[in-house]
Amino acid sequence: MGMQTMSVRFDDEVRWLLKEGQRRTPLTKQELVRRTLRQHLRSVIEQEASTPAKRVTNVEPWPHGALARAYKRTGHEEWDKVEAAAAAAQPLPSMED
Repeated sequence: MGMQTMSVRFDDEVRWLLKEGQRRTPLTKQELVRRTLRQHLRSVIEQEASTPAKRVTNVEPWPHGALARAYKRTGHEEWDKVEAAAAAAQPLPSMED
């Protein structure tokens, strides 16, 4: 079986656990990491892959096609009125801004 060298940075807690494992077992730190990866990597991959992505907001998304129906209901005349009102509400440009 081929081997590949990989550089990995561990935080303080993991380094402490590796030292503890090295002290309590006859294994080296490298062998502890190898065995841990072999025994638990698949379950971690499955667990993380099955976790759905978290939503950014708590607002429910519109059902499929609802947005298209909403836009169809508003006619072009109504939308033109909205745009005209929005443009009229804008203040005049000022050089003091």
